[in-house]
Amino acid sequence: MITKDTPVEEILQKYDVLTYFLENGVSPFSCAGAFPQSLGKLLEIKKVKDPDAFIDGLNKLIQEST
Repeated sequence: MITKDTPVEEILQKYDVLTYFLENGVSPFSCAGAFPQSLGKLLEIKKVKDPDAFIDGLNKLIQEST
């Protein structure tokens, strides 16, 4: 299960979720590659209005694809 503390790099390595990030207006990359911090920090920096809803949707997508 993905949480705010899950590293973005780990999410991208384990799951095929890049499209979900991009469709929701969040690029999971920095200039050096995958964002090197937690998902919560990324969503904070990107000013996602409802980070919990973003994470819930991400977890649902992962569950449906496994």
